[in-house]
Amino acid sequence: MPTPQDLHGALRPGREGWAAAMARLVAPATALAARGPAHQPATPSSNDPGATWFELVTRPLWGLAAHAAGGGRASRQWDEVRAALTAAVDPAHRWYVGPPFDRNQRLVESAAVGYALAVAPHEVWDPLTPTQRDHLMTWLSTAAAAEPVDNNWHFFPVLAATGMRAVGVAVDEAAVAAHLDRLEEFATADGWHFDGHGQQRDYYNPFGFHYYGLQLLGLGALDEQRAQRVRERATAFAAQFQHWFAADGSALPYGRSLGYRFAQGAFWSTLPVADLAAVPWAHARGLAERHLAWWWQQPILDRDGLLSVGYRYPNTGVVEQYIGGGSPYWGTKFFAALAVHAEHPFWTAEPAPADRRPRVELQPAPSMLVSRDADGDVTALCGQEAYPWARGGAAKAAKFAYSTLAGFSVPTGGAGLGHGAYDSALALSEDGVHWRVREGGDCVLDGDALVLTWHPWPDVTVRTTLRFTDDGHRRTHEVVTGRTLHTAETGFCVPWTAAGHTPAGAVEAAGRAEVDSDGLASAVADQGSSVPRAGQVLVPTAGGNVLFPRTALPMLTAELEPGAHTLTCTAVVHRS
Repeated sequence: MPTPQDLHGALRPGREGWAAAMARLVAPATALAARGPAHQPATPSSNDPGATWFELVTRPLWGLAAHAAGGGRASRQWDEVRAALTAAVDPAHRWYVGPPFDRNQRLVESAAVGYALAVAPHEVWDPLTPTQRDHLMTWLSTAAAAEPVDNNWHFFPVLAATGMRAVGVAVDEAAVAAHLDRLEEFATADGWHFDGHGQQRDYYNPFGFHYYGLQLLGLGALDEQRAQRVRERATAFAAQFQHWFAADGSALPYGRSLGYRFAQGAFWSTLPVADLAAVPWAHARGLAERHLAWWWQQPILDRDGLLSVGYRYPNTGVVEQYIGGGSPYWGTKFFAALAVHAEHPFWTAEPAPADRRPRVELQPAPSMLVSRDADGDVTALCGQEAYPWARGGAAKAAKFAYSTLAGFSVPTGGAGLGHGAYDSALALSEDGVHWRVREGGDCVLDGDALVLTWHPWPDVTVRTTLRFTDDGHRRTHEVVTGRTLHTAETGFCVPWTAAGHTPAGAVEAAGRAEVDSDGLASAVADQGSSVPRAGQVLVPTAGGNVLFPRTALPMLTAELEPGAHTLTCTAVVHRS
């Protein structure tokens, strides 16, 4: 499989290097989009073909428009984008994507169009004919008036209106204010936000709520009271979010929409747009640049240079059902800093080195304990709940632990532990074939521990306590069951690339399982449970892990009779 270096050469640091990286990433997308909907990548998506093609047309605008706002030129790409965009909003054209309507995917893309109009009208607006302008404004004003999903989508009509206002088109200011007011209601402690009515707190905070808020702040589209709240929340958020990044630049794989890849680091790149030093500029630059450099080393492009669907490698099975072939280009939001001049301190500062000091931090708002080890790798213990509607929703949000080294796995379909790939979990079963894991319940922060209470069956209660130790983390489960249960408690997955069916370096013993493979070692060890447990190394079905195509997983198994039991173990993953 080709790597970005094979296709485009090595990544250069600094503003010029970022601009070159952005151009190399979007060029194949704009060229393909300009060929029309029939030529878009064939990938599974719950959205219709018009919407998925429109993603391919508009999402590169986040990077292209920032580049143009900062004085960059990409003539061929702009010609391609304008050709596709004007056709997409022309009711008489065979490529017309249709009018945007309530809670429809097209509303998402109206934000990119509005942003591009606001920061780069010389590329998006000035070259259009009067008829093309009319079509674009008719489409965009319809999007601005439609009802969004009641979550971060409220930003989209605001950004659409911001673009319209920038080119002299009247907007409904009362509707804009109402959307901004609703967004205020999603704010919680420490700069975090709930994404709508659910309780999930994930990357929609940095690449959604804060990204859009900081962009609006930089565009002067907020009154001073709102602007001040954006500054305060972003500063508080930055203090915690910085600890989600490992020393090698990788971000914690957690939550949904990981298919947007380097959008994870867009927060750091958007701070200079708002001229907000939420952390020292050298620190923000270092976090962002290491993140881009890490992604540049991963096999995320197809043979035509397009961003593939997946996370660390092409894999449609680990992303949500709404992800299509053009969706990953939301990642070009990362290049927001290209909009600011080269003399800005974000660009003139020498990137600060990674912080490798071991630490454990309590983050109450996202219900997490976040740890960095001496190698600079990050593990998070988590008390959030599943996304009940999303593919792999429990795996993406409700496991006990997540790791920059090991990622996490989603079920691949079918019964059995192999298909379930229940890493960093306690899986329970009545028949040893069909398994249940934690999907939600109560979470209480108790000093240096998370205490989770969950009910996999009405007559089964599990009280799980999670805390970090000097070597990994410790889990204690107090299980009260009215039925006989099979149990399987797992550590972290590690990559497995060797031939054969038994991973080399595997240890399977009473109360202990370990596996050391491809530079990573993972172990799970019983610590005096009320029942004996057997160690085993499982080889899950390929394609379930977000980082590695094939994995091995250490596991402890036992059977529980009706009654009260205590299961205790330690789990760790580290470089070997």
